[in-house]
Amino acid sequence: MTVHHPEARPFALLTARDLSAQTGMSMSTIYRKRSNGESLPRAVKLGGHAVRWRQSDVDAWIGEQLEPEAR
Repeated sequence: MTVHHPEARPFALLTARDLSAQTGMSMSTIYRKRSNGESLPRAVKLGGHAVRWRQSDVDAWIGEQLEPEAR
């Protein structure tokens, strides 16, 4: 299942704030999960401390998290 957001483009790069809004996770949870190697969409490193997430990867990850009957 792909989650579509009217204002988002499939190849858009999302910030942690954007990821938080789309997943319902707090930003601190996102950073904790990332530090601990827990399940999150694959991040794109832009250099330094800059990290973004591809909209298409986020959509796919959200689909994988859904219960089988919800897919």
